[in-house]
Amino acid sequence: MQVSKKKNEDAFALKGLICFNFYRGWRGISEYYRKSLPPGISPQQSYILEICDIDNGVQVSYIANILEIDISAISGMLRRMEVSGLIRREIQSDNRRQILVYLTKDGEIMKSKVMEAMLKADVVLRASISQSMIDSLIETVNRIRKLE
Repeated sequence: MQVSKKKNEDAFALKGLICFNFYRGWRGISEYYRKSLPPGISPQQSYILEICDIDNGVQVSYIANILEIDISAISGMLRRMEVSGLIRREIQSDNRRQILVYLTKDGEIMKSKVMEAMLKADVVLRASISQSMIDSLIETVNRIRKLE
């Protein structure tokens, strides 16, 4: 009986924390999009597909900057996407530290499928969340990002 009461108190305390609720929201939205996206594509990979192009290379540092994550985290994702045949990476001959990322033909096809899936998923989300709530979420996230 005592253990159960402790668990309920812990859960209640967590649900009152802003960070825990953002964590729950991130898990929820990630799972929602994961079900919407083609098999084998994570939400983060879908963003990379959207950023990249088949003809114009994009610097790894640019991708990391747009997604607001470390280059080391991007490297693992890019490696998996390269093995899957969605992207190719090229080291620049004039600057060996600069790597450009290009979509492959398969990557471009997947980009189109992913965008279609994301737009459909977004329609469902927008039907269940008011625009004012979306605006508040964006404003809240922007304020939090400024705290860093």
